[in-house]
Amino acid sequence: REHRLTWAKIQSACLDAAKNVLTVAGACAAAGVVVGSITMTGIGFKLFSLVMGFSGGVLLIALLFTMAAATIMGMGVPTTAAYIIVAITCAPMLIDFGVSPLGAHMFVFYFAILSAITPPVALAAFAASGLAKESPMKIGWTAVGLAASTYIVPFAFVYNAGLLGSGPLAQILQVTLTAVVGITAIAAAWTAFLFAPLGGTARALLAVGGLLVIVPEVYTDVMGLVLLGFVGWGNWRARRKALPPGAGASAG
Repeated sequence: REHRLTWAKIQSACLDAAKNVLTVAGACAAAGVVVGSITMTGIGFKLFSLVMGFSGGVLLIALLFTMAAATIMGMGVPTTAAYIIVAITCAPMLIDFGVSPLGAHMFVFYFAILSAITPPVALAAFAASGLAKESPMKIGWTAVGLAASTYIVPFAFVYNAGLLGSGPLAQILQVTLTAVVGITAIAAAWTAFLFAPLGGTARALLAVGGLLVIVPEVYTDVMGLVLLGFVGWGNWRARRKALPPGAGASAG
């Protein structure tokens, strides 16, 4: 009886749906203004020409410029509107560079969302500062540090479609595993901890190893895994030695 569909429940569902539609409608209306501005002024073509000119046709440089553009355009804008804006302005540039449509849209979408924690705007940091009673800038830069590895993931999407589920199953599993290992290593390097506190040299080796593993090449994977294995084994042994006598068995 409690799950019976009554007139009151239908009214409540319609009211909730109307409230949710307002958010999307507002985002679409704002995006319509952006689309009209781009179409009438030719900003999209000018932006593409600027990126092409500064990058010299090099994809990596174009990705860096697109990252900056997507981050700036997504600042202070709700998620849906941020994606619509960057999908209109930035994604076509990457597609013209030969990036797959899915990879291009995921790339700009990621950075549009990361703009919520990226100073100087960082709306999420300002919202958190009220709860934490802390400086918004401090929270924003801390969030950037904790999410440092996340800023690398979109580049991996572009250079290896296997991360987006395209290609043979074996390739998808391989690139997913190496990406997880690489991102974990970079996060450990940033936080300076892997089994035990990390020194400066170990952190640098972890960061380099993590980047090498993420690069979609067999020889870079091997080099990166060797580096990560060396640092991980050394730090694990250092942790074991630092444990009090008799605690090694329970901690191992």
